[in-house]
Amino acid sequence: MGVQLTKELVRVDQVVGEDKAQSVVEGIITLPNGKPDIQQVISVDATLNTESLETDIIENKVIVEGKIDVNAMYVGAVPEGTQPVHFVEGTVDFSFFVKIPGAKKNMDVRVKAKIEHIQFSFDPNRPREIKVRIIVEFFVKVTKRVEIEIVVDATGPADLQVLKKSLRIEDVVGEASAQNIVKSDVSVPDNKPDILEIIKVEGKARETETKIIDDKIIIEGVLEVSVLYVASVPAGEFQQPVHFMEVEVPFTQFVEIPGAKEGMAKLVKVEVEHIRGRRKDARTVTVEAILKIKAKVFETKILNVVVDIFSPSEKLEVEKTLLKVDQVIGEAENEIVVKEVLTVPDEKPPIEQIYRTKAKATVTESRIIDDKVIVEGTLTLETLYVADVTGIPGAPLQPLHFMEHEVPFTTFVEIPGAKENMTLDFDVNVEHVSSKVDPNDPRRFEVRAVLGLRAKVTQMVQIEVVVNVVEPEEEEKEEEKKEKEKKEEEKPSMTIYIVQKGDTLWNIAKRYNVTVDSIVKANNIANPDSIMPGQQLVIPRRMT
Repeated sequence: MGVQLTKELVRVDQVVGEDKAQSVVEGIITLPNGKPDIQQVISVDATLNTESLETDIIENKVIVEGKIDVNAMYVGAVPEGTQPVHFVEGTVDFSFFVKIPGAKKNMDVRVKAKIEHIQFSFDPNRPREIKVRIIVEFFVKVTKRVEIEIVVDATGPADLQVLKKSLRIEDVVGEASAQNIVKSDVSVPDNKPDILEIIKVEGKARETETKIIDDKIIIEGVLEVSVLYVASVPAGEFQQPVHFMEVEVPFTQFVEIPGAKEGMAKLVKVEVEHIRGRRKDARTVTVEAILKIKAKVFETKILNVVVDIFSPSEKLEVEKTLLKVDQVIGEAENEIVVKEVLTVPDEKPPIEQIYRTKAKATVTESRIIDDKVIVEGTLTLETLYVADVTGIPGAPLQPLHFMEHEVPFTTFVEIPGAKENMTLDFDVNVEHVSSKVDPNDPRRFEVRAVLGLRAKVTQMVQIEVVVNVVEPEEEEKEEEKKEKEKKEEEKPSMTIYIVQKGDTLWNIAKRYNVTVDSIVKANNIANPDSIMPGQQLVIPRRMT
C-alpha cells in the first residue's frame, strides 16, 4: 500500500536575520533668503522621511540611507511691532549599515525607525544657522518570501508512523502602498480673528474605520490639521498677533490587494507625507496633504505540519526542508489615558492661552512576563502658549513661549502564551492630546493624552518539515522485505532500552523500527509524552 500525502501551499516570510542599530545624525538647518535672522529658537521637530528611505543589500550587510525632515520655530530679530515668530524647514541626510549574516541581493528588507532624542543649538555669531543632533534607533529585518507545499497529513500502511507539530504562521495574502491627495478649504472658527499670514501648517492622519472587501482595503479617517497664523489686527488696536486653530478634514482612501477578502486580518498605517496650507481669503485656508498608506492582509493559520514519517514494514525516503519563520504567539492592542496637572516653569510668564501641546512617547523599557507585555516610557510634552504679560513692566510685545515637561507612563496588553524569551514587536503612538489652563491659576494647566499600544509576540522557529515521501521500486521493496525478515530472525527475543536525556518515544521507536503504540502497550505507559531518563523500556519485536 503506497503513502498518500495531503499538502497545503503556504506563503511565509522566512526570516534570514535581524538586528538593531543606533545612529547619531548631525546637520545644519540654514535660513532661506527672505527669512529674518534668529534671535531665539523656540522648538525643533524631526521626522524620518519614509519616502526617501533606501536600502541596499550586499553580502551579509544591509546599507540604509535616507533623510530626516527638520522643522524649527524661532523668534526673528526684527523691529518691534513686526511679526516676530517664524518657521523654517530643512533636511539632514544619514547613512549607516548593519551586519546580517545570510543577507543577499533581492531579499526583502524592513526598516523600522524611531527618533529617540533631538538636540539643537544656536550660535548668536551665526544667526542664520541652527545645528541639530538627532539620535535615531533603527530595527532592520531581512526576510525572503517563499511559497512552499507542506505535508499536513499522510496515510498508508497500517503501521505508518506520522509525527506532527503545531505551527502558527502568518499566511501573507499581499501588501501594498498607495499615495493619495486630500484637499479641502477650512474656515477660521468664529471666535478667532482674520488671517493676515500663515506661519505653519501641521497635520496628522487618524483612522476611524478600516474594512476589507474583495481585493481591496477601504480606509476612512480624519486629517487633523493645525494652523499657526498671524492675525489681521486693525491699526492702533492692541491684540495678540499670533493665533492657532485646529480643524478636522474627513477622508476615504483605498488600497488594492489582490486576494484580500472580508474576515482576513489586516494591518494599516496612514502617514502624512507632506502638508501645506495657503491663505485663500481672510477666513479660509486651503489645505493640501499627501497621505501615504501602507496595508498588509494576512491570515493567521494554525497548521499541524508533518515533521517525520516512517514505517516499520516499508522503506520510505523522506524529503524535508528547513523552515525558519516567526511563529506568531499572539497580538493585541490597548489604549490608556495619561492625565497630568503641570506647572509653568518659574522663569516663564503665566499662560493667557495655550496654542497647542504636542506629545511624543519614548519607550524606556519593554518586557514580556507570562501572558503579558509591559511597556514603560516617558511622555514628552511640548507646549506652545501665549503669555499673559498684562501688568508686567517692560514685557516684550512677543508673548509666545514654549515649555517642555516629561511624564512617565506604563501600559500593558495581555497575550496568552507570551514568555520572557520570545520576541516582542510593538508600537506606542499618541492618539490624541489636549490641554487646558486652570481657570483659578494661570501657572497651572492640565494635559490629557491618549496612548495606543499595539504589541505582537513571536518566536523564531527553525523546524524541518516533510515536503515529500518517495517509495522504492517493487524490486527494491522485495529485497528490503527479505533483509528485514532476516534481521528480525537475528534479533534477541527481548530488548531492554534505558531512556537517555532528550529521548522521546518517537525517536526510540524509529531507532528500533517499531511503532510507538507497540512500546506504549508493552510497557503500560500512561502518558506517551512523559518518559524519564533512566527509565527501562521493553522494546517488542516487530510482528512479521
